[in-house]
Amino acid sequence: MSRRRLVIIGAGGFGREVAEIARLLRPDTELGFVDDDPHDEAARLMDEKGARDLGAARTWQPDEADTCVIAIGDPRARALLAAALRARGAAFDVLVHPDATVARSATLHPGVIVAPGVRVSADVVLGQHVHLDQNATVGHDTTIGAYSRLNPAACLSGAVAVGEGAYVGAAAVVLQGLTIGAECVIGAGAVVVRDVEPGTTVKGVPAR
Repeated sequence: MSRRRLVIIGAGGFGREVAEIARLLRPDTELGFVDDDPHDEAARLMDEKGARDLGAARTWQPDEADTCVIAIGDPRARALLAAALRARGAAFDVLVHPDATVARSATLHPGVIVAPGVRVSADVVLGQHVHLDQNATVGHDTTIGAYSRLNPAACLSGAVAVGEGAYVGAAAVVLQGLTIGAECVIGAGAVVVRDVEPGTTVKGVPAR
C-alpha cells in the first residue's frame, strides 16, 4: 500500500500557513502541494516546508492513500475545486492547529482548516471546507455553512447561523442569534447587528 500523503491545494500565503500547520500536526507524513500557476518564490517556500510540487490542481489525480485540504481563501473558488476533486475521488482531511481550542461537542466536516489561536465553543457545526483563520472566535451553537471563511480575529457570538460561501472579514463581529446569508461578505472591522440577506456585502459600525 502507498504511503499516506497530505496534499495542500494552493501554494499562496494561506497554503504556506497550512503547510506549517500540517508539519506541526504530522511531522512524519509526506506533504505535497498542487497549484495551477505557483510563483517561483511560493514554490520554493513550499519546498522549504517539505511539500513536494505535484503539478497543477486542474490535472492532479489523487492517489488512493492521499488526503487533501484546499488552502484557497475565496469561497467560490474553493467550492468549485472541491467539486472537481471530489469527482476524481479525492478524500478531504481536517487540520486543527495545536494552539486552537475546539470544544469536544463541536462538529467539523471534511476539509475544515482551523488556524492557531482560534476558539470554537460548544455545539458548533463547521460545514465542509470552512476556514477559520488566526484568532477567530466562534460562539456556542453557531453553524457555519460549507466553504465559508472567517478572517483573522473575526468573532461570531453564540447561536449565529452562517450560510454557505460567506466571507467574514478580519476583526468583524456578528452579534448573538443573527443569520448571515449564503455568499455574504462582511467587511473588515464591521459590527453586524441585524440579519444579512444572502449575497449582500455589508461594512461599517453598525454594518450596512
